[in-house]
Amino acid sequence: MSHLYGVLGVPKDAEAVQVKRAYWTLAKVCHPDIPGGSTQRFTEISLAYATLGNRTRRATYDAELRALARYRLKNAVALMAASFAVTVGSGIFVVGMLLGI
Repeated sequence: MSHLYGVLGVPKDAEAVQVKRAYWTLAKVCHPDIPGGSTQRFTEISLAYATLGNRTRRATYDAELRALARYRLKNAVALMAASFAVTVGSGIFVVGMLLGI
């Protein structure tokens, strides 16, 4: 999932007016009918604006971003816990071997 705020170059707390201004600025530069414009980039910008410019879609997108962040954090914590357990377990094993227990 691309970061739509990054596509338009606005912060997550941007007001609707800022989102619209960023879209129009980028659309003028990237429109395929303008020399140097790009159909792919213009489509990307248009899709980002279609989501962030609509209050309901933006709320849904923000909720999905938060859910993804929670998922990634949960997995990172689980990985760190497993790594810690392996490290401590192997340390205890080595100490046991050295002491002959």
